[in-house]
Amino acid sequence: MRPANVTCRHALRRLVWFTMSIAAVSALVSLFLTIWIDVSWWKVFRRSVSVSAAIVLWLFIKYTPGLSFRSLGFGPWRAGKRQVLDGLVLGCGLVLLVGTLYLVTGACRIAVHPDTLRVWRTLLGFLPAAGLIAILEESIFRGFVLQQLLVCSRLVAAAGSSAAYALVHLKPNLMWPHSAFELTGLFILGWVLTISVFRTNQLYVAIGLHASLAYWARVNKLLIEFPDLSLQWLVGTSRLVNGVAVWVALLVLGGVIAWRKRAQPSG
Repeated sequence: MRPANVTCRHALRRLVWFTMSIAAVSALVSLFLTIWIDVSWWKVFRRSVSVSAAIVLWLFIKYTPGLSFRSLGFGPWRAGKRQVLDGLVLGCGLVLLVGTLYLVTGACRIAVHPDTLRVWRTLLGFLPAAGLIAILEESIFRGFVLQQLLVCSRLVAAAGSSAAYALVHLKPNLMWPHSAFELTGLFILGWVLTISVFRTNQLYVAIGLHASLAYWARVNKLLIEFPDLSLQWLVGTSRLVNGVAVWVALLVLGGVIAWRKRAQPSG
């Protein structure tokens, strides 16, 4: 999966071009859309980034010699579908375990949103969206970014891709120390997803794990609430990753993945 005949400096230069291209395409798309919709340019720009990233990634794959979807980590689907299921089970198991502990200890409580239609629309409608988000983001962060940085070192690749993932997902309106807690949790999650790629040489486990966590991070706010704000540092919020307890759970999950998985040929 490591790019052939590419130096670290060359890989870093390519990542800069990749980032600038996404920003440029997002700016063009958002400027065009703000003509037709009455929403602030910045909000449209942020919403345009995902689509723009998909377009830019496709162009880079199409016109970069030696780069392909398989080289990003999309090996044979026969083994891949089992790995996706493994990731889904690991992610849902993590949420179930942590959620049960929170309910038993009173850290959170059941509080179903009164708008029943909204609840069911989110529960069912976000299922395909979570899958698409996981595929796109894993293709970028654990696919393109991680694989480019591997020519520098595995440590640089893991840390760099995880840091990029954390920064992109940080909510812009967070203040200290909440921003630090969220950044830390996102970085740890990115590191765990990276471990799954290192252990399997594929993106499939990371996609399943990412999809399940993205899904529950969206729907849990309609099902539970955290009554004691003084415990946010420990249990986090509906964002899931911004509490110390979840950091510990993620680190344990990373250890389980590292222990269970075995590297498989990329096909």
